[in-house]
Amino acid sequence: MKELVVKYLRLLFPFIITIALWRISVPWINPAGILAIIPIFYCSFIRPVSYFTPFAILICFLIDYKFNTVLMWTTCYCAFYAVMNIQTFIDLTHTNKSGVYAFMGFVGAVIFLMTATNLSLMNFLSGAIMFAVLTIMYIPVITTVQVVQND
Repeated sequence: MKELVVKYLRLLFPFIITIALWRISVPWINPAGILAIIPIFYCSFIRPVSYFTPFAILICFLIDYKFNTVLMWTTCYCAFYAVMNIQTFIDLTHTNKSGVYAFMGFVGAVIFLMTATNLSLMNFLSGAIMFAVLTIMYIPVITTVQVVQND
């Protein structure tokens, strides 16, 4: 019985941590639950989890709703997902360092697009802070996911 509970908790952990990171939103550290992008990216592209894609699209939509952006994260996630599944040259499942450079590229491009649409010093600084926080928090969150899933 105990093994069955542990097995299901391991299967549900990516979903649980994504919801938890989305719900814990603080204006400067985790605005609109943006840290939920970390397990979304990891469990969609680096170590794909079954049935995670529809859930990831829903959470991206909820991040857009809280951020008051019009489908920015959802569109960029869907576009990146389509490109990664169509092309065969880049395989993110075999990247070094848990795909931190791919994550930085994905998040950096989206934050750049968000900052470029309304260019000001405050938007630039908030985008830089958001990029720094996401990049710094990537390793602890992914390490937690890997430990729980026994990767």
